[in-house]
Parts: sequence; structure tokens; C-alpha cells
Amino acid sequence: MIDLILLGGGGHCRSCIDVIELEGRFNIVGILDHPDQVGEIISGYNIVGDDNDILTYVKQDCHFLITVGQIENADLRIKLFNLVKKYNGKLATVVSPRAYVSGSSSLGDGTIVMHDVLINTNVDIQRNCIINTKALIEHDCTILAHCHISTASVVNGGVTIGEGSFFGSNAVSKQGITIPSNSFVRAGRCFTRTEMTKKVALLTTLFPTEIDYIIDFFDSLSMQTEAQFDVIVLNDGFVNFNQIKDRYSKLRIIELDTAGSIAKNREKLIRFAKVNQYDIAIFGDIDDTFSCERVERSIVALNENDIIVNELTAVHEGKVTTDLIYSKRIADKQFIDFDFIKDKNVMGLSNTAINLRIVCLDDIVFSDELIAVDWYFFSLLLIAGHRAQFRADIMTYYRQYGGNTIGIGSFTKDKIKSILNVKKIHFKLLFSKHSAYEKQLDEVNLYIAKIVDDKGLESALNSNVDNIKFPLWWELVKFRNLK
Repeated sequence: MIDLILLGGGGHCRSCIDVIELEGRFNIVGILDHPDQVGEIISGYNIVGDDNDILTYVKQDCHFLITVGQIENADLRIKLFNLVKKYNGKLATVVSPRAYVSGSSSLGDGTIVMHDVLINTNVDIQRNCIINTKALIEHDCTILAHCHISTASVVNGGVTIGEGSFFGSNAVSKQGITIPSNSFVRAGRCFTRTEMTKKVALLTTLFPTEIDYIIDFFDSLSMQTEAQFDVIVLNDGFVNFNQIKDRYSKLRIIELDTAGSIAKNREKLIRFAKVNQYDIAIFGDIDDTFSCERVERSIVALNENDIIVNELTAVHEGKVTTDLIYSKRIADKQFIDFDFIKDKNVMGLSNTAINLRIVCLDDIVFSDELIAVDWYFFSLLLIAGHRAQFRADIMTYYRQYGGNTIGIGSFTKDKIKSILNVKKIHFKLLFSKHSAYEKQLDEVNLYIAKIVDDKGLESALNSNVDNIKFPLWWELVKFRNLK
């Protein structure tokens, strides 16, 4: 039999001893623990020293097994593992005779597989792991070093669990996912996605509006499937916001003071997220609501994209007025480039999410003149070559009422004049940044000259109604197509 030293004398040690004795390959020489516990007996075995005695037992050709448990983190198990390796000690691998380990699977040094575990084909379990009682690890999984797969948990096929992670009792994973290093998967959880490790902010501006709209907004955030995000609220004149914060105390809400104008409020919000080192910003208007997977799906989609643009459905008094607005013009997962939004917009501050690493502080300077702040901001990012993708599986429910800005839907004469005013401001400011907008600025000035009388305006209205069936934000037919 191989002489064995156990490192750690708590409850997990007692469970390990039971497995070691049943396997019958090792002779337990003793246990190393805290100096003040030397002489105590654990399940019939003496605590014979502390960590400082590891080298002594390495010289006696003992093997070692780390029998400290792991829940909150793997730090102590990793520390002990590194101490053994520092002295060139040998780590035991222990497998209960009551466990099944496929012959095509592998176990790293220092790993223990406990009673009634089932490890299926082609599984790679690396060093210093605990595979606890009744755990099931399905085919083609990889469990990286220093993980604890807890009692009666199920890791489905093709899953990779990152180093130092804890996978709790009765937790179940979806197949094929990757769980990052140092993750903590709670007991009983059905785990369907990559654990969120990024710092995420949901940005909104609060202004005096119907309290029911605000409650609907925060209810929508409370029901998100991903809870690890901060809500950054710029308060532009709403009184008694503390009552809202008290009502939604489980949300992490950070309140900012107004910057004095619509454009500067947006600037302050985005700059706050950038300066405070958030990785992701998700935008949401205070009078809108969102599908419950919006935060989670946006985070996942941003693993492969710089910007996510999600679908809009217009609602009025709880009823859908226009369903799937953008899908009438854009395919799911289509990429949106600079040319697409040069003269129209789909990227609002209620249906976008962004990797903040692509944003420079110089991009977050908005003139008080701006009306379409969102269009300006995202135009700069797309001009710079960043990648935006449309996602139809993520939804913003865009509330229709008298107080919101009209920019999508059917045409009227007043709307055409409003769109041209917005475009003139937008193109002028973008032209000052980028020469690509010279043509757009010239065209909008010609357009405005065309509609100085009612006859020209009527002609423009007819041209737009006839040629654009599902108009996007600020979209008009090109000047050369006017009747």
C-alpha cells in the first residue's frame, strides 16, 4: 500500500477517509492541519503536524491528498496544492470502488472521485478536483484544475468548467456551454449559459412622467434572467425617486444628477459608465420595457460583436400596435454597417447594447443642438469600423404616447419637416467630424429648399408614402427620387 498524508482535517476529510479506506490502495499515515490541532484524531487518524511538515513527508516518499473542502473559492486548496508541488511531492488520485469512470476518461493528480459518481466517455478531469457523491459528468466534458463538482449535480455533455469553479449540489448544466474560471454555481440551479463575469451597466434617463411607466420599467428589470448588472439612472427632475429605489431594493441602482439638457444627460451617463470601467452598457428608455432575457442575451451576443441592436415592438395602453418593427426590413443576425445608417437609424438608446472598450472618451461629447443623440453616437462608432449586429430574439417594447419623440411609422407633412430638421443638425455635426457626411448635408439642404411651399411638401409626402413601406427612424427617400 502507498503511504498517504491528508492535508486538512475537517468534514470533507472524514468523507475522503471513507472513500480511501474502501478503495484500499493507500495507507493513511496521518493528517496535517493547524498547529493547535496537532494530536487530535479524525476518523481514527492522528493530526501529526501542519503545512510546515509537508517537506518531511515528501522525503519519506509519501503521497498527498488535499482534503480541505471547497465552496466559496478554491484558494486554500490551490495554496496547498502548490506547496506540495514546490517540494516535488506526489499527489494521489483516489477513486471510490462504488464510482464508474469510463476507460476513455482521464483524472488529474490530486483528484478524488467519491461514492456513486458516474463519469461518462471522453471526459477530462484535471488536477486537484473534487467529484463529490452521486455527481454525473456526461460525455466530452472538461473539468479544469481545482474544481469542486458537488453532490448529485449533473454536468451535461460537452461542457467545459473553468479552473477553480464550484458547481453546487443538485445543479444542472445545459449541454455544450463554457463556465468561466472561478465561477460559483449555486445549489439547485439549472445553468443554461456562460456565467456572467463582466461589469454591466443598464443606462437610463429619468424625467417627470407617468409613475406607471416607471414602475413598468423597473418591473421589467426585476424580471431579467441575468441579475448581475447595475442600473445607472440620471434623474432629470423626477421627485421622490427614493421611493422607487426602496421599492426595488434588490436592484443595484446608482443615481446621477442632471447635466442640464437631453444631449448632455446622455453624455454624462455614457461617460460615467466608461470612466467607472464598466465593460458593457445596455441602453433603456424609462418609458419602455424589455423581454426578460434582454440583459442576458445582450451580454452573450456581445461576446462576438461590438454593438447589439435588438428588435422593437410598439405598444399603446398594453396592446401591440406594430409588431417586430425592424424584422420587416432587417434579417435576424444581419450586420449593420455605416452605409446602412448613413441616412436613417435603427440604433436607439432603448434597443442597443455596447462593449464599452470600443468607445473613446472623445466619442462621448454631444452638442446641445443634437436631437438624435443615439444616431450621432453610433454613427461615429460605425464610421470607425466597429461591428454591429441585429438580434430579433431580444425585444424592447416601445411605448407609444404623446410625450415620446415621433420618428418611425407613417409619414405626415409635419413629420417630414421634423425629420429634415433633425437630419440637418445631425449631418452638420457629423461632417465636422468626418468628410463622409458632406454629401448627406448637401442633400438635406436641397431637400429643405424643395419643400419651401406646400406644393413641394405635398410632392415630398407622396414620394415617401409611395416608396417607403416600413420607414425607419429619420428615413426619407433620397432627394433625386422626389416627384
